[in-house]
Amino acid sequence: MLVLLLTEHAAASPHVLSEVGHAFNGKKRIIPFRLSVAPMPEDLEYFLSLTQWLDAPEGCTDGNLKRLTDATRVALAGDKNVHGTGPAKQKARWLTVAIAVLVVIAGAFVAWRWHRASVGKATSSAGVTATSSTPGNGVVPETPQAGAKPKPWVNPADSQTYVWIPPGEFNMGCSESDSECTDDEKPTHPVSIDRGFWLGQTEVTLSAYRKYAGGHGATAPGGAGDMPATEVSWAEAKTYCAAVGGRLPTEAEWEYAARGGRPGAYYGVVPEIAWYAGNSGDAPHPVGKKKPNAYGLYDVLGNVREWVLDRYYNKYDVAAPATGDGVEQPLAPNASTVARGGFWESEAAAIRVSHRSALETNTADPSVGWRCASDHR
Repeated sequence: MLVLLLTEHAAASPHVLSEVGHAFNGKKRIIPFRLSVAPMPEDLEYFLSLTQWLDAPEGCTDGNLKRLTDATRVALAGDKNVHGTGPAKQKARWLTVAIAVLVVIAGAFVAWRWHRASVGKATSSAGVTATSSTPGNGVVPETPQAGAKPKPWVNPADSQTYVWIPPGEFNMGCSESDSECTDDEKPTHPVSIDRGFWLGQTEVTLSAYRKYAGGHGATAPGGAGDMPATEVSWAEAKTYCAAVGGRLPTEAEWEYAARGGRPGAYYGVVPEIAWYAGNSGDAPHPVGKKKPNAYGLYDVLGNVREWVLDRYYNKYDVAAPATGDGVEQPLAPNASTVARGGFWESEAAAIRVSHRSALETNTADPSVGWRCASDHR
Protein backbone atom coordinates (compact mmCIF):
# COMPACT_ATOMS: atom_id res chain seq x y z
CA MET A 1 0.00 0.00 0.00
CA LEU A 2 1.00 3.63 -0.36
CA VAL A 3 0.45 6.30 2.29
CA LEU A 4 0.53 9.67 0.55
CA LEU A 5 1.28 12.74 2.69
CA LEU A 6 -0.44 15.19 0.40
CA THR A 7 0.97 18.70 0.78
CA GLU A 8 0.89 21.47 -1.80
CA HIS A 9 4.53 20.76 -2.73
CA ALA A 10 3.92 17.02 -2.97
CA ALA A 11 0.96 17.60 -5.28
CA ALA A 12 3.21 19.60 -7.64
CA SER A 13 6.06 17.07 -7.68
CA PRO A 14 6.48 14.91 -10.83
CA HIS A 15 8.22 12.28 -8.67
CA VAL A 16 5.22 11.97 -6.34
CA LEU A 17 2.95 11.71 -9.40
CA SER A 18 5.16 8.92 -10.74
CA GLU A 19 5.02 6.97 -7.45
CA VAL A 20 1.23 7.37 -7.18
CA GLY A 21 0.77 6.26 -10.79
CA HIS A 22 3.00 3.25 -10.19
CA ALA A 23 0.95 2.25 -7.13
CA PHE A 24 -2.34 2.85 -8.98
CA ASN A 25 -1.32 0.70 -11.94
CA GLY A 26 -0.05 -1.99 -9.57
CA LYS A 27 -3.50 -2.01 -7.91
CA LYS A 28 -2.02 -1.00 -4.57
CA ARG A 29 -4.12 0.58 -1.81
CA ILE A 30 -3.53 4.34 -1.65
CA ILE A 31 -4.35 6.35 1.48
CA PRO A 32 -4.04 10.10 0.84
CA PHE A 33 -3.46 12.03 4.10
CA ARG A 34 -4.41 15.49 2.84
CA LEU A 35 -2.60 18.28 4.67
CA SER A 36 -3.44 20.92 2.05
CA VAL A 37 -6.79 21.93 0.57
CA ALA A 38 -5.15 23.49 -2.52
CA PRO A 39 -6.47 22.16 -5.86
CA MET A 40 -4.55 19.19 -7.23
CA PRO A 41 -3.11 18.88 -10.75
CA GLU A 42 -5.41 16.96 -13.09
CA ASP A 43 -2.96 14.05 -13.53
CA LEU A 44 -2.79 13.43 -9.78
CA GLU A 45 -6.52 13.95 -9.31
CA TYR A 46 -7.15 11.23 -11.90
CA PHE A 47 -5.41 8.65 -9.69
CA LEU A 48 -7.01 9.81 -6.43
CA SER A 49 -10.52 10.91 -7.43
CA LEU A 50 -12.18 7.68 -6.26
CA THR A 51 -9.93 7.10 -3.25
CA GLN A 52 -10.93 7.53 0.41
CA TRP A 53 -9.13 10.62 1.70
CA LEU A 54 -8.16 11.48 5.26
CA ASP A 55 -8.48 15.27 5.49
CA ALA A 56 -6.16 16.94 7.99
CA PRO A 57 -6.10 20.66 7.13
CA GLU A 58 -5.16 21.52 10.71
CA GLY A 59 -1.96 19.49 10.36
CA CYS A 60 -0.35 16.48 12.04
CA THR A 61 -2.20 16.69 15.34
CA ASP A 62 -2.28 13.67 17.66
CA GLY A 63 -5.87 13.02 16.64
CA ASN A 64 -5.12 13.15 12.91
CA LEU A 65 -2.05 10.94 13.25
CA LYS A 66 -4.14 8.41 15.18
CA ARG A 67 -6.71 8.41 12.35
CA LEU A 68 -3.92 7.80 9.85
CA THR A 69 -2.30 4.95 11.80
CA ASP A 70 -5.71 3.36 12.45
CA ALA A 71 -6.61 3.57 8.75
CA THR A 72 -3.24 2.07 7.81
CA ARG A 73 -3.71 -0.85 10.21
CA VAL A 74 -7.21 -1.46 8.85
CA ALA A 75 -5.92 -1.46 5.25
CA LEU A 76 -3.03 -3.78 6.07
CA ALA A 77 -5.50 -6.14 7.75
CA GLY A 78 -7.33 -6.41 4.44
CA ASP A 79 -10.40 -4.24 5.14
CA LYS A 80 -11.31 -2.45 1.91
CA ASN A 81 -13.32 0.21 3.76
CA VAL A 82 -10.90 2.81 5.04
CA HIS A 83 -13.09 5.45 6.64
CA GLY A 84 -12.13 8.90 5.43
CA THR A 85 -13.92 12.23 5.35
CA GLY A 86 -16.37 13.07 2.60
CA PRO A 87 -15.50 10.36 0.05
CA ALA A 88 -19.06 9.44 -0.84
CA LYS A 89 -19.99 12.85 -2.21
CA GLN A 90 -16.68 13.15 -3.97
CA LYS A 91 -17.00 9.69 -5.50
CA ALA A 92 -20.49 10.42 -6.78
CA ARG A 93 -19.40 13.78 -8.13
CA TRP A 94 -16.48 12.31 -10.03
CA LEU A 95 -18.52 9.40 -11.36
CA THR A 96 -21.05 11.90 -12.69
CA VAL A 97 -18.31 13.97 -14.32
CA ALA A 98 -16.68 10.86 -15.77
CA ILE A 99 -19.93 9.62 -17.29
CA ALA A 100 -20.63 13.04 -18.80
CA VAL A 101 -17.13 13.20 -20.29
CA LEU A 102 -17.49 9.71 -21.77
CA VAL A 103 -20.79 10.68 -23.38
CA VAL A 104 -19.19 13.76 -24.96
CA ILE A 105 -16.19 11.74 -26.17
CA ALA A 106 -18.45 9.06 -27.65
CA GLY A 107 -20.47 11.67 -29.53
CA ALA A 108 -17.34 13.36 -30.83
CA PHE A 109 -15.90 10.02 -31.95
CA VAL A 110 -19.05 9.14 -33.89
CA ALA A 111 -19.00 12.55 -35.59
CA TRP A 112 -15.29 12.19 -36.40
CA ARG A 113 -15.80 8.73 -37.94
CA TRP A 114 -18.63 10.05 -40.09
CA HIS A 115 -16.52 13.03 -41.20
CA ARG A 116 -13.51 10.83 -41.89
CA ALA A 117 -15.58 8.47 -44.01
CA SER A 118 -16.93 11.40 -46.02
CA VAL A 119 -13.44 12.84 -46.59
CA GLY A 120 -12.10 9.40 -47.55
CA LYS A 121 -14.77 8.95 -50.20
CA ALA A 122 -14.12 12.42 -51.61
CA THR A 123 -10.35 11.84 -51.73
CA SER A 124 -10.78 8.44 -53.34
CA SER A 125 -13.04 9.79 -56.04
CA ALA A 126 -10.56 12.60 -56.75
CA GLY A 127 -7.81 10.03 -57.35
CA VAL A 128 -5.12 11.89 -55.34
CA THR A 129 -1.91 9.87 -54.78
CA ALA A 130 1.67 10.63 -53.83
CA THR A 131 4.74 8.41 -53.82
CA SER A 132 8.40 8.90 -53.05
CA SER A 133 11.69 7.05 -52.86
CA THR A 134 13.73 6.09 -49.82
CA PRO A 135 17.49 6.52 -49.61
CA GLY A 136 17.87 2.75 -49.85
CA ASN A 137 16.17 0.55 -52.38
CA GLY A 138 12.67 0.63 -50.88
CA VAL A 139 9.66 2.91 -51.13
CA VAL A 140 8.28 5.01 -48.30
CA PRO A 141 4.51 4.76 -47.79
CA GLU A 142 2.42 7.33 -49.65
CA THR A 143 2.58 10.84 -48.27
CA PRO A 144 -0.43 11.09 -45.93
CA GLN A 145 -3.36 13.39 -46.45
CA ALA A 146 -3.75 16.11 -43.82
CA GLY A 147 -4.71 14.65 -40.45
CA ALA A 148 -3.91 11.05 -41.38
CA LYS A 149 -1.36 9.00 -39.46
CA PRO A 150 1.18 7.26 -41.73
CA LYS A 151 2.07 3.65 -41.13
CA PRO A 152 5.55 2.94 -39.75
CA TRP A 153 8.19 2.52 -42.42
CA VAL A 154 11.03 -0.03 -42.35
CA ASN A 155 14.25 1.38 -43.81
CA PRO A 156 15.71 -1.39 -45.99
CA ALA A 157 19.22 -0.01 -45.48
CA ASP A 158 19.35 -1.06 -41.82
CA SER A 159 15.97 -2.74 -41.15
CA GLN A 160 15.10 -0.11 -38.53
CA THR A 161 11.44 0.94 -38.16
CA TYR A 162 10.68 4.66 -38.48
CA VAL A 163 7.53 6.56 -37.46
CA TRP A 164 6.18 9.80 -38.83
CA ILE A 165 6.55 12.97 -36.75
CA PRO A 166 4.11 15.60 -38.06
CA PRO A 167 4.93 19.33 -38.22
CA GLY A 168 3.83 21.51 -35.34
CA GLU A 169 4.84 23.97 -32.62
CA PHE A 170 5.92 23.47 -29.01
CA ASN A 171 7.66 25.20 -26.12
CA MET A 172 11.25 23.97 -25.98
CA GLY A 173 13.17 23.80 -22.73
CA CYS A 174 12.06 23.77 -19.10
CA SER A 175 8.49 22.48 -18.84
CA GLU A 176 5.86 24.49 -17.02
CA SER A 177 5.73 23.65 -13.28
CA ASP A 178 9.00 21.67 -13.52
CA SER A 179 11.05 22.54 -10.44
CA GLU A 180 14.04 20.34 -11.44
CA CYS A 181 15.26 22.45 -14.38
CA THR A 182 18.85 23.69 -14.64
CA ASP A 183 20.05 26.86 -16.34
CA ASP A 184 20.99 25.12 -19.59
CA GLU A 185 17.34 24.16 -20.10
CA LYS A 186 16.38 27.83 -20.31
CA PRO A 187 15.00 30.08 -21.58
CA THR A 188 11.87 28.17 -22.51
CA HIS A 189 10.96 29.36 -26.00
CA PRO A 190 8.50 28.55 -28.78
CA VAL A 191 9.85 26.49 -31.69
CA SER A 192 8.12 25.70 -34.96
CA ILE A 193 8.78 22.37 -36.67
CA ASP A 194 7.74 23.43 -40.16
CA ARG A 195 8.30 20.09 -41.87
CA GLY A 196 7.37 16.63 -40.68
CA PHE A 197 10.04 13.93 -40.67
CA TRP A 198 10.57 10.23 -40.05
CA LEU A 199 12.33 9.19 -36.83
CA GLY A 200 13.63 5.84 -35.64
CA GLN A 201 10.99 4.17 -33.48
CA THR A 202 13.78 2.95 -31.19
CA GLU A 203 17.43 3.69 -30.77
CA VAL A 204 19.61 2.05 -33.44
CA THR A 205 20.03 -1.56 -32.34
CA LEU A 206 23.19 -3.62 -32.32
CA SER A 207 21.64 -5.80 -35.02
CA ALA A 208 21.16 -2.76 -37.29
CA TYR A 209 24.64 -1.41 -36.55
CA ARG A 210 26.25 -4.77 -37.34
CA LYS A 211 24.46 -4.82 -40.69
CA TYR A 212 26.03 -1.43 -41.43
CA ALA A 213 29.43 -2.22 -39.91
CA GLY A 214 29.95 -5.28 -42.10
CA GLY A 215 30.02 -3.18 -45.25
CA HIS A 216 31.74 -0.06 -43.93
CA GLY A 217 34.76 -1.31 -42.04
CA ALA A 218 33.32 -0.34 -38.67
CA THR A 219 33.52 -2.38 -35.46
CA ALA A 220 30.28 -3.14 -33.63
CA PRO A 221 30.24 -3.68 -29.85
CA GLY A 222 29.25 -7.09 -28.52
CA GLY A 223 25.84 -7.90 -27.08
CA ALA A 224 22.36 -9.11 -28.03
CA GLY A 225 20.98 -7.78 -31.30
CA ASP A 226 17.95 -6.08 -29.70
CA MET A 227 20.09 -3.99 -27.35
CA PRO A 228 20.75 -0.33 -28.24
CA ALA A 229 24.05 0.25 -30.05
CA THR A 230 26.43 2.26 -27.85
CA GLU A 231 30.15 3.03 -27.56
CA VAL A 232 29.84 4.94 -30.85
CA SER A 233 30.98 8.57 -31.04
CA TRP A 234 28.88 11.48 -32.27
CA ALA A 235 30.79 11.59 -35.58
CA GLU A 236 30.39 7.83 -36.10
CA ALA A 237 26.67 8.01 -35.33
CA LYS A 238 26.31 10.88 -37.79
CA THR A 239 28.16 8.85 -40.44
CA TYR A 240 25.90 5.85 -39.80
CA CYS A 241 22.73 7.90 -40.28
CA ALA A 242 24.06 9.35 -43.54
CA ALA A 243 24.95 5.86 -44.78
CA VAL A 244 21.38 4.62 -44.28
CA GLY A 245 19.96 7.71 -46.00
CA GLY A 246 19.18 9.82 -42.96
CA ARG A 247 20.72 12.20 -40.44
CA LEU A 248 20.89 12.86 -36.73
CA PRO A 249 17.81 14.76 -35.53
CA THR A 250 18.34 18.30 -34.33
CA GLU A 251 17.94 18.94 -30.63
CA ALA A 252 14.64 20.74 -31.23
CA GLU A 253 13.30 17.90 -33.40
CA TRP A 254 14.33 15.37 -30.76
CA GLU A 255 12.57 17.19 -27.91
CA TYR A 256 9.46 17.88 -30.01
CA ALA A 257 9.21 14.18 -30.94
CA ALA A 258 10.08 12.95 -27.44
CA ARG A 259 7.33 15.02 -25.83
CA GLY A 260 4.72 13.35 -28.01
CA GLY A 261 2.49 16.40 -27.74
CA ARG A 262 2.69 16.52 -23.93
CA PRO A 263 3.84 19.76 -22.23
CA GLY A 264 5.05 18.14 -18.99
CA ALA A 265 8.45 16.85 -17.88
CA TYR A 266 7.50 13.25 -18.76
CA TYR A 267 5.04 11.85 -21.30
CA GLY A 268 3.75 9.24 -18.85
CA VAL A 269 4.32 7.54 -15.50
CA VAL A 270 8.10 7.18 -15.24
CA PRO A 271 8.46 3.47 -14.31
CA GLU A 272 6.12 2.53 -17.16
CA ILE A 273 7.90 4.48 -19.91
CA ALA A 274 11.59 4.38 -18.99
CA TRP A 275 14.49 2.31 -17.68
CA TYR A 276 16.19 4.47 -15.06
CA ALA A 277 17.89 4.14 -11.65
CA GLY A 278 14.62 3.17 -10.00
CA ASN A 279 13.96 0.04 -12.07
CA SER A 280 16.85 -0.81 -14.40
CA GLY A 281 18.93 -2.99 -12.11
CA ASP A 282 21.95 -0.84 -13.10
CA ALA A 283 21.97 -2.16 -16.66
CA PRO A 284 20.59 -1.23 -20.09
CA HIS A 285 17.72 -3.24 -21.55
CA PRO A 286 16.50 -4.36 -24.99
CA VAL A 287 14.71 -1.63 -26.92
CA GLY A 288 10.93 -1.29 -27.06
CA LYS A 289 10.00 -2.93 -23.74
CA LYS A 290 8.39 0.11 -22.12
CA LYS A 291 5.30 2.08 -23.17
CA PRO A 292 5.78 4.38 -26.21
CA ASN A 293 4.76 8.02 -26.40
CA ALA A 294 1.90 9.31 -28.56
CA TYR A 295 4.07 9.25 -31.72
CA GLY A 296 4.95 5.59 -31.15
CA LEU A 297 8.54 6.27 -30.01
CA TYR A 298 10.09 3.92 -27.47
CA ASP A 299 12.79 4.65 -24.89
CA VAL A 300 13.25 8.34 -25.64
CA LEU A 301 13.57 8.77 -21.87
CA GLY A 302 15.97 6.46 -20.05
CA ASN A 303 17.80 3.28 -21.12
CA VAL A 304 20.53 5.14 -23.07
CA ARG A 305 21.15 8.80 -23.85
CA GLU A 306 20.88 9.83 -27.50
CA TRP A 307 23.15 11.93 -29.70
CA VAL A 308 21.58 14.90 -31.47
CA LEU A 309 23.05 17.13 -34.17
CA ASP A 310 23.58 20.41 -32.29
CA ARG A 311 26.58 21.98 -30.63
CA TYR A 312 26.12 22.41 -26.88
CA TYR A 313 25.76 25.83 -25.28
CA ASN A 314 24.87 26.39 -21.65
CA LYS A 315 21.74 28.30 -22.56
CA TYR A 316 19.50 28.48 -25.62
CA ASP A 317 20.06 31.04 -28.34
CA VAL A 318 16.43 31.64 -29.20
CA ALA A 319 17.37 33.47 -32.41
CA ALA A 320 19.43 30.58 -33.82
CA PRO A 321 17.92 28.11 -36.30
CA ALA A 322 16.41 25.08 -34.58
CA THR A 323 15.98 22.98 -37.73
CA GLY A 324 17.46 22.80 -41.23
CA ASP A 325 20.94 23.38 -42.58
CA GLY A 326 21.56 26.43 -40.37
CA VAL A 327 21.75 24.42 -37.12
CA GLU A 328 25.21 24.85 -35.59
CA GLN A 329 27.11 21.58 -35.22
CA PRO A 330 30.06 20.82 -32.88
CA LEU A 331 32.69 20.97 -35.61
CA ALA A 332 35.25 23.16 -33.81
CA PRO A 333 38.01 21.27 -31.90
CA ASN A 334 36.86 22.63 -28.54
CA ALA A 335 33.13 22.13 -29.15
CA SER A 336 30.86 19.84 -27.18
CA THR A 337 27.65 18.29 -28.41
CA VAL A 338 24.38 17.30 -26.77
CA ALA A 339 22.96 13.98 -25.64
CA ARG A 340 19.33 13.82 -24.58
CA GLY A 341 17.02 11.50 -22.67
CA GLY A 342 19.07 10.20 -19.72
CA PHE A 343 20.12 6.57 -19.25
CA TRP A 344 19.65 3.52 -17.05
CA GLU A 345 21.62 4.90 -14.07
CA SER A 346 19.94 8.33 -14.18
CA GLU A 347 17.60 9.43 -11.42
CA ALA A 348 14.12 10.48 -12.54
CA ALA A 349 15.17 14.16 -12.58
CA ALA A 350 17.83 13.39 -15.22
CA ILE A 351 15.46 11.72 -17.69
CA ARG A 352 13.05 14.66 -17.90
CA VAL A 353 12.31 15.51 -21.52
CA SER A 354 14.13 18.86 -21.31
CA HIS A 355 17.25 17.51 -19.55
CA ARG A 356 20.53 17.99 -21.49
CA SER A 357 23.98 16.40 -21.25
CA ALA A 358 27.12 18.04 -22.67
CA LEU A 359 29.60 15.51 -24.09
CA GLU A 360 32.77 15.63 -26.17
CA THR A 361 32.15 14.57 -29.77
CA ASN A 362 34.72 11.78 -29.55
CA THR A 363 33.02 10.20 -26.52
CA ALA A 364 32.26 6.51 -27.10
CA ASP A 365 30.36 5.66 -23.96
CA PRO A 366 28.15 2.65 -23.11
CA SER A 367 25.46 5.04 -21.86
CA VAL A 368 25.03 6.85 -25.22
CA GLY A 369 23.21 5.64 -28.31
CA TRP A 370 21.24 7.40 -31.05
CA ARG A 371 18.33 7.21 -33.46
CA CYS A 372 18.22 8.55 -37.02
CA ALA A 373 15.83 10.95 -38.73
CA SER A 374 14.89 10.96 -42.42
CA ASP A 375 13.38 13.70 -44.58
CA HIS A 376 12.48 11.45 -47.50
CA ARG A 377 8.78 11.11 -48.27
